[in-house]
Order: sequence, then structure tokens, then C-alpha cells
Amino acid sequence: MRTTTMRLSCISAMLCISGCVSFINAQTSFEEYRRKAQEEFNQYRDKANAEFEAYRQRVNAEFTDYMRQAWEKFNAEPGTPVPPSPEPPKPEEAKPDQKPKDEALPFKKLKPLDRRAPKPTPLLPDEAPKLPKEKPSEPKEKPVQPKEKPVKPTPRPNPGPEITFSFYGNEYSVPFSNELRISLRGIDENSVADAWSRLLGNKSVELVRKCVELRDQLRLPDWGYAQLIEKIGDAAFPGKKSESNLLQMFLLTQSGYKVRIGRINNRIIMLMPFKETLYNYTFIPIDGVNYYMIDRSAGLGPVYMYNRSFPKEQVVSLSIEEQPAFGIKSSESRNFESGYGPGIQADITINKNLIDFYNDYPRSNRWDLYANASLSNELKKQLYPVLKSAINGRDQQDAANILLRFVQKAFDYKTDQEQFGEERAFFPDETFYYPYSDCEDRAILYSNLVRDLLGLKVVLVHYPGHLATAVKFDTPLEGDHFMIDGEKFVVCDPTYINSSIGMAMPSYKGSSAEIVRL
Repeated sequence: MRTTTMRLSCISAMLCISGCVSFINAQTSFEEYRRKAQEEFNQYRDKANAEFEAYRQRVNAEFTDYMRQAWEKFNAEPGTPVPPSPEPPKPEEAKPDQKPKDEALPFKKLKPLDRRAPKPTPLLPDEAPKLPKEKPSEPKEKPVQPKEKPVKPTPRPNPGPEITFSFYGNEYSVPFSNELRISLRGIDENSVADAWSRLLGNKSVELVRKCVELRDQLRLPDWGYAQLIEKIGDAAFPGKKSESNLLQMFLLTQSGYKVRIGRINNRIIMLMPFKETLYNYTFIPIDGVNYYMIDRSAGLGPVYMYNRSFPKEQVVSLSIEEQPAFGIKSSESRNFESGYGPGIQADITINKNLIDFYNDYPRSNRWDLYANASLSNELKKQLYPVLKSAINGRDQQDAANILLRFVQKAFDYKTDQEQFGEERAFFPDETFYYPYSDCEDRAILYSNLVRDLLGLKVVLVHYPGHLATAVKFDTPLEGDHFMIDGEKFVVCDPTYINSSIGMAMPSYKGSSAEIVRL
């Protein structure tokens, strides 16, 4: 018995030693595979980056050669002023015993906003390290393997000199080598092409990469990115607007955006086409496309423009797909309340950096641009728990009425002309910041609340001088409505005080409305 036990112990020890050897061999084999895979990847990446850099240099060289040819002459058109709007009526008030009547209203549909596709692809090599998908051959009995250590990306070189600038509440820095400090001898074609050539060196790659990283980090829309690039250009060349504009055009072009360069009144300028109409910006119309002069201080006169496409360039959009991530600078707290139903009361502060950003935003002709921008996350955290508590347990009709009365009652009314002396629509956060709002601001806000809190489809209803909303409920309700593609959208007017859903403002009920899809 004792001999048998000893034999079993010896066998167990031998198996243990054999297992350890197998484990060590497997570990060594796996680490060797990882090392070889990383080497292969590095070789592949270096080759791909070298090929891409050669492509980048070739594209930019061709672009520079064409830049030396005579630029085409155009006449700049003065900026289109914001169209005057018919004087809106003061908010009407529904009678206490007034009930909605089921009536279909006339309308016409507007083309929906052409919203931003995925952001443009910058002209940069891909540095993301990825191991090949193939796995090494494994023994039938798979040994226990050590945990994989993440593969660290190849460290980038120290960028060296930097420039610092302020952007909506925060300080940022980007690498800026002395090799990029261009100085224009003049604004003729050859002088500009020579300066452009100097920007094509390897030092510009890190600058473009950092700009794109900041764009994504701050969740900037196209216009916000153009503003960021303008800050960088002005910080790099203080007091030298031509050099600043040329750098801006270079960075935007390398980032994948459609941009043009020109000269006017002894200054280099940058021009950009937009998917939307921009008010109050001087522009050049070319083949049905308006190229807007972003430098608004350049003045009017003949413009000599270099009008050549860059590979895969993408037209700029004013659409805001997500709220920018600026630093927080809180406004004074304001109280908003409505006594309807369960009663709503909320104390709200607004990020003034976001308000500054919206103040710099170009005025546009698209209501859906403002309605699709949504409330900021900071405001939602303060407001939505209060509203959710008020509508909790209610059916869609009651909940929509509670939200409607909140927007009708919680805000003081003044027209844009009375408050600002000109027409302007609010992004949703602005309605909580400024002391007064009018019909389009309330309709834009209400459309956000219904979509976010009730998950229902909403359209904007645009009459001459007035904006309301209409909502598609899961269960069709009676009231003034529009039949849109076979679906019933019931009118909800945030400016028709004390009205319930299904009640259109009497002054506009007989007018043909434009339906703006969101």
C-alpha cells in the first residue's frame, strides 16, 4: 500500500512538472507570437504611413502647383439680411371652457434639414495599433495562459514649441513649430503658394492631429471647429490676418473640409460653402453655391479666388448633433414654474460659455437647425427630474398637456424686435437664459421636451409670423391636426396660453402652414 502511494505521488509530481513545462512553453510561445505580431504590425504601419505621407505630399504638391496659376475674379455679394418677419400677435389666451374640435388643417411640407454625415476624414496617417486577427495554433489541451497586457501605441515625439489660446472658458495648447511660422512677401499667387509649401512639412501633421483631437474632445460641430481653428490662427499670427487666414484654410483643408482661399482689399481671406443659408455674411455665388467670407472685416470689392477642389472635401454644416463640452461658467439661478396640474417649479442655471458660443453662431433660415440641437446635459440634469416627477403615471395626453402648460406659463413673452431689435431664434438653452422668449423659442423648446420625455414624433408648424408644434400620439386624439403621410399630428401651441393639445390659435387656424419635420 505504501509503495502504491509513493508511486502515485511520483506520477502526480511528474504530471505537475510536465504541466508547468507546458505552461512555460505556452507562455513563451504566446509572448513570442505577440512580439512577432507587434513587429509585423509596426512594419505594416510604417509602410502604410510612408505611403500615406507620400500621397499627402503628392496631393498637396499638385494643389500648390495649381495655386500658382492666376486666380479667378469674382464680385462679392453683400450679406443677406435676416428676412423681416410679419409682426407676430401677442399671445392669445384660450377660454377656460374651450374644448378642442377634431379638424384637419391645410399645410405644405418643407424639405428636411440635410444633417451632418460622419465628420470629415482628416488627411492624417492612421496610428492606431492593432494586432493581426490570426491566432497561433494551439495544442488540443489548452494550457492556462497569462492575461494579455495591452499593447501600448508607439509614443509620439515631443511636439516642441506650443501656442496657447482661450476658447469658450478654457485655455488650450497646440504644438506649433517655428517651421510653421510663415510670413507672406505679398498676396500674389506665388507668394501664397510659397507660404503654403512651407506648411506642408511633417511638423504640420502633429498640429492637424491635435486640432482634430480637440474637435472630438470638445464635441464641436463644423462651425465650432472653424471657430477653434480661427483662434489657433490668430494666436499663431497676432495682428497678421492674412497669415492667420492662410493657416486656417490649410488646417481646415487638411481636416477634410471644403474651403477656398482668395484675396480682397490687400488681404488673404478664407471662404466656405455651407449647406444652409447664412445671414449677414458676404458671399460669392458660384454655380448655385454661396461661398461665405468668414473674415467679416475684409469688406466688399472684387475677389480673386483659388477655386480648386481638395480630395474628399466635405461641405460644412451648421447642424449641431451633440452639445459641445465647454467648461462650466454658471449664470445666476432663475426660477421657472407652472401651477397647472401637479405644479412644476425648477431653479435653473445656464452655462454662459455655451451662451457665448450660441451668440457667435451664424443666423440661419432653418427652424429645424435650432430644434434639433437639444438641451445641454447640464440643463437636463436640473430640469428633467422635476418634469419627470410631474408627468409620472400620466397618460400621453395628460403628460403632453402638463409640459405644454409649463412652456406656456413659465416664460415671459416679448418679440425678438422688442428684446433684440432683430429677428433671431433661440437654441433651447437660450430660452432659459434670456428674460423673454417668443413663439418660435417656445415651439423649439416644447419639441425637445416631448421628444425627450415622451418619445413622440413632433413637427414644427410654421405660419407667417408664428411657430407652433404638432405631435403624433400613439393613440390618435381629437383636435386640430395635420394628416402627414397618413399620420395624425395634433396641434400643440406653446404660445396659445391655457390652450390644451388639439387647439390651434384662432388667428392662424385658417392659414396654410408649412410643416417642418424634425
